[in-house]
Amino acid sequence: MKSISLAVAAAAIVAGGAFVDAASARDREVRAERNPLTASQIVAREDARTARIKADLRLTPEQERNWPGFETALHDIGMTRADRQVAFRADREQRKEPGDIIQHLNERARFLADRSADIKKLADAAQPLHASLDDRQKRRLANELMGLSRGRSSED
Repeated sequence: MKSISLAVAAAAIVAGGAFVDAASARDREVRAERNPLTASQIVAREDARTARIKADLRLTPEQERNWPGFETALHDIGMTRADRQVAFRADREQRKEPGDIIQHLNERARFLADRSADIKKLADAAQPLHASLDDRQKRRLANELMGLSRGRSSED
């Protein structure tokens, strides 16, 4: 009886989480369709996220010396991401019909190659900063970097 109750509870939690995730994704899509952000707004949002990361890390003066390269990489990646989002939106608006599967696969491959280059740039820029951090700071930075490497924005 106890195992049945646990199984039912687990199923309810999983189903509820899936429902919330689907609702959140749908809400983001609706917001994006109503008021799509401009490239400069996307960059400003990413720059604000960078400032929050820096504040959360509470860097020492010695660690501050490793920050500028990391900050520049985050800004550049934010700009690239913003340009990709705006271009994708414009391309989607121009198409009346969905493209064929081969076109989709080629576009997806280009997107993944671009994201791969961004993640490599992020890893290279983060390395000196990461090496100077204490364990608490490393955990905080790791959480942020995992989100960034997945392409999660500050509103996700």
